[in-house]
Amino acid sequence: MENILGSRIKRLRENRGLSQKQLAAELEISNVQLSRYESGNRKPDPDTIASFANYFDVSADYLLGIASSVSDPQAEYVSEQEQLLLQTLKRHPQLEHVLYQLLQSPDKKRNRFIELWRLFNEQN
Repeated sequence: MENILGSRIKRLRENRGLSQKQLAAELEISNVQLSRYESGNRKPDPDTIASFANYFDVSADYLLGIASSVSDPQAEYVSEQEQLLLQTLKRHPQLEHVLYQLLQSPDKKRNRFIELWRLFNEQN
C-alpha cells in the first residue's frame, strides 16, 4: 500500500529545508515518531495530522491523499495555466524544491524570478 501521508510530509519538510530533527522539535514530537510517520511504519493520530496541516498550511485532505492539490479546490483565482504549472511541479519534486528555495531567497534571485513570472504571464 502506498504511503501518501508519509511521502507528503517528507516532501513538505524537505521543501522547507528542514531535517527530521528540526521538524520534530517544531511540532514537539520525537524524531523517531516523525521518521516512522514518513516511512509509513506508523500512522499519526488526528491531532498530529492537524498539527502537520497547520504547520505546512495545507489541508488534512491533502496530507491524507483525498485532495491532490495543496491549494483549495474552491479557489477561483488559480488560472488554468497555473494549474498546469502546479501539476508539472507535482510530477517533478526536484523542480518544486528549487522553485520553493528560490522564492524563499531574500536576494535578487527572488526578485528576478518574480519579474520573469510576470513577463511570462503577460505573454500568455
